[in-house]
Amino acid sequence: MWSVITIIVSFLISSLFGYVMHWVLHQKFSGRFNIAHIEHHMVLYPPDDYQSDVYRETTKNGAPVFFAITAIPVIILPMVLCYLGLLSWHLMFIALAVMGIYGFLSNYLHDAFHIRNHWLNYVPIINMIFKRWTILHWIHHLFQQYNYGIYCFIFDRIFGTFRDTTD
Repeated sequence: MWSVITIIVSFLISSLFGYVMHWVLHQKFSGRFNIAHIEHHMVLYPPDDYQSDVYRETTKNGAPVFFAITAIPVIILPMVLCYLGLLSWHLMFIALAVMGIYGFLSNYLHDAFHIRNHWLNYVPIINMIFKRWTILHWIHHLFQQYNYGIYCFIFDRIFGTFRDTTD
């Protein structure tokens, strides 16, 4: 039972972290990270050229570094809770695994959305979900104040930043 609760809470924390950090990348106060992220939106993948055969990546995009540095407190939290005896070793490893998987999937899926004919488009059942997420991410590129979640839109719905149409 505690394992399931740990998985859910870790997923929600990871999702909230990803949402907030992506929102921050769209704010001018994030400085060079904002500039690099806007380059991703407006130069590398503008709404009218959203996909390519291979992923177009800028060498000055600081998003991975930004996410890694800002994630340190989130990653340390389960370790501190374990050290304080509030979380068992078992649950700490579950929390860290969920956070790692969430982060990997966010990064992988984000890049996949921008690749024309990605293999996930051809996997039965999964392709329907993948295509839906790809459209939601394209809407994010079209209207940058919406859909900060990469594949989990819980916090977009909570904070009123979810949009599923181009109307």
